[in-house]
Amino acid sequence: MDDKEFDSMLDDLTKRKNGENTSDDNEASEAVSEQSEAAEEASVSGDSPEIDSENNEAVSEEVVIYEAEEGDDDASYVEDELSEDEYDEDEEDEPDDEELEEQREQERLRLKEKRKNKKRKKKTHGRLVFALIMVTLVISVAVIGALGFITLGSEVLGLNRSDSEFSVEIPENSGTEAIANILQQEGIIENPTLFRVVSKLKGADGTYIAGSHKLSPNMTYSDIIKTLQEEAINPREFVDITFPEGIRLVDAAAKLEEAGVCSAEEFIRVFNSKTFGFDFEEKVLVSPKKLFKMEGYFFPDTYQFYLDEDPVNVAKKVCKNFEYKITPDLYGRMDDMGMTLEETLTLASIVQREAGDSYNMKMVASVFHNRLNDPDTFPLLQSDPTSNYVEEVVIPNLEIYSESICEAYDTYRGGGLPPGPICNPGIDAIEAVLYPRETNYYYFCSDLETGEFFYGETLEEHEANLVAAHLR
Repeated sequence: MDDKEFDSMLDDLTKRKNGENTSDDNEASEAVSEQSEAAEEASVSGDSPEIDSENNEAVSEEVVIYEAEEGDDDASYVEDELSEDEYDEDEEDEPDDEELEEQREQERLRLKEKRKNKKRKKKTHGRLVFALIMVTLVISVAVIGALGFITLGSEVLGLNRSDSEFSVEIPENSGTEAIANILQQEGIIENPTLFRVVSKLKGADGTYIAGSHKLSPNMTYSDIIKTLQEEAINPREFVDITFPEGIRLVDAAAKLEEAGVCSAEEFIRVFNSKTFGFDFEEKVLVSPKKLFKMEGYFFPDTYQFYLDEDPVNVAKKVCKNFEYKITPDLYGRMDDMGMTLEETLTLASIVQREAGDSYNMKMVASVFHNRLNDPDTFPLLQSDPTSNYVEEVVIPNLEIYSESICEAYDTYRGGGLPPGPICNPGIDAIEAVLYPRETNYYYFCSDLETGEFFYGETLEEHEANLVAAHLR
């Protein structure tokens, strides 16, 4: 083989070798390109497909081999550059310490400001509530104060008060307190304490003159004080009259006339027609079957009246005494018993005329309560004093005889209670009706000579008691 043929063979071998290397390089490049395209598609779609680790390793080895064949320096350079890129990416992904600290500080400041805002809102709400409470309190105090001032002013000036004139007797050596109480009792003033204050401010204490003075409720405190400092009018004689428990209205009026106080007829007319503004007057029953509207309301007591007194003043004093005697406790008990004031006085007037002592009053009251609670069996109370009232009071005082009125008052003919009281009961009879004894008695009678009472549950027992009481 000559030199030319040898050179030609060597060139062919070299070209063949170069061709194989180029083919290997192209295949490695295509593999890398396919993996890059797959990664890009996964990134766009949001998926994270797993890359074939074997192929990846194979390609990486071929690239390394190829690069190694080119030269060790180039391979070392590529590996160093990749390491630096990875380090730079890590640094970009992770913030440094200063940035983290700054973010934490900003978060702390934000939370702190949020807490401050909440506290400000709570304080503002609390202040608003407190302010509303204070405003309401101030307004309430102002309104109450204004009402109190108006009330006191009306009292001192005598506004909206009656112009009726009364003779008021001031005893010897009476102090301001005693005089103020007398003025209240007579209906001239309503507030004794206020009168004492005004009297002290005016320096009038100790300057009042004893005796009779003409006063009216519509006078100002200044006028009242001035009148009481003047000479008394001609002294008037007065009389004390005692009205016993169970007295009838016509008999009470007769006692007033006999004592020289006023006319019996005029008193009965005024007492049954006029009102004086007392609370109990609103509870008085008005009925066409009642003989006297105010029978039962002349409270038995000892009264002091002037001689030749105006019947209006007499009637007012009687009403004022009744107002004081019937206390809130008694009204409360009436409510508990389911009874009105009129019903209480009507039954008490019957009990008052039937029994003379508190024990038998409570026993008699129990009998009447038992009958009233069982009207089907006992439709009639059958009380003798009611029949007597018809004969002795109703018929003589009727201008025109009325059978219906007579029957309504007579409990032997009319069912239930009479249309009104048959006398003026005392406190014992009233309390007996409100606090009766608990019994099963439906009958009673008494010995007219000894005053002994007999009680029975049945008619047979009652018949026997009538014999024992010498009534049969």
